[in-house]
Amino acid sequence: MYKFGTKSNSKLETCHPALEKVVRRALQLSPYDITIIHGYRGEEVQNSLFDAGLSKLPYPASKHNKTNNFNQPCSEAIDFAPWVNNGIDWKDTLIFSVVVGIMIAAAKEQGVTLRWGGDWDSDGSSRDQSFMDIGHVEIIL
Repeated sequence: MYKFGTKSNSKLETCHPALEKVVRRALQLSPYDITIIHGYRGEEVQNSLFDAGLSKLPYPASKHNKTNNFNQPCSEAIDFAPWVNNGIDWKDTLIFSVVVGIMIAAAKEQGVTLRWGGDWDSDGSSRDQSFMDIGHVEIIL
């Protein structure tokens, strides 16, 4: 059984509590280790990713930029990657699909709905996407 490391834990703690709970449950079910790349993103990080074409939205429009009523980070999205053989293989879309399936199952178990960046319209096909973000999931509130 895998456990999130210090960096992944700190990023998860910047997320909406329901999303954090789903992702923690998914790691319990996953045959792969998972690393969290982003939870909450501040203005500088978000706009840098937007400028590089790695995000479609500038700050504060992204679900990564959400805060709670106390103006504390409460991201409604995470960026993740399966961690296999001491690294991330961004070209191995199959392993990302497996992990996302587990996240969706964990969400369903908890009565939560997720949207995956590999199937934005949630129609079951990743072939009709204009922007593939296979390491992104967001909670639908």
